This record gives sequence, C-alpha cells and structure tokens, in this order.
Amino acid sequence: MLEYILVVDDQFGVRLLMHTVLEESGYNVKSVASGSECLNLTTSSNPPFLILLDQRMPGMTGLQVLSQLVQDDQAKHIPVILISADSDLEHTARGFGVRNILTKPMDLNVLLKTVKDTLTEKWLISSD
Repeated sequence: MLEYILVVDDQFGVRLLMHTVLEESGYNVKSVASGSECLNLTTSSNPPFLILLDQRMPGMTGLQVLSQLVQDDQAKHIPVILISADSDLEHTARGFGVRNILTKPMDLNVLLKTVKDTLTEKWLISSD
C-alpha cells in the first residue's frame, strides 16, 4: 500500500498549491474537494497517513468531518492538520484530536514544517 497525505479543500487553487508543494517535497499526495470524499478515502482499504483538512467547505465543514473521523476505529488514528481562516476554532478542534492548526493565508514553509513535525510525532508515537 502506498502511504500518502490527503489534502481536502474545496478551493481548487489552494488544493493544487498544497498538492504541488507537498509533492515537490517528496510526499505522495491525493487531493479531494469535499468532506464526503475525505471520509470515503479514510475508511477505504488504503487510508491516508495524514490529512490536511480545510474548515470552511460547502456541505460539510472540517469540524463535521472530524466529528465523524473520531467515531471510526480506523480513521481516528490518522493525524489531522486543520486549515482555517477562523482563529477561534482551536479549542473545539483540539477536542476532536486535531494535531495542528494552520491559518489562512498559509505560509508554505510553515505548512511543510508542520507536516514534517506531525509525521515525525506520528512515527514516534506508533513506534513506542
């Protein structure tokens, strides 16, 4: 199975930018435009090993996706980085187990560092 990062954002330009930057940094990446697509992949036979999840999406917000991820035995262990322009979500998001929160507009260097740190933390936790 191929390990990959899942980028979830309804805005094509943002999704493409994150996808490209991560791929150019050596990561395998899949991108989807909605929370329902994210849920389908996270409960599939080849789930992502990290999710970058936008908060403001039509149909299903990032927090709504998170509320469903934490109820699934397979998906609840996947680290999530929430991406939002809202600054007042941290407490709620942390309650759902979000590992990190990035704010929009996003600094791409901060994105890459946060992804690296989150994956390092995941590896350290799973190897204990």
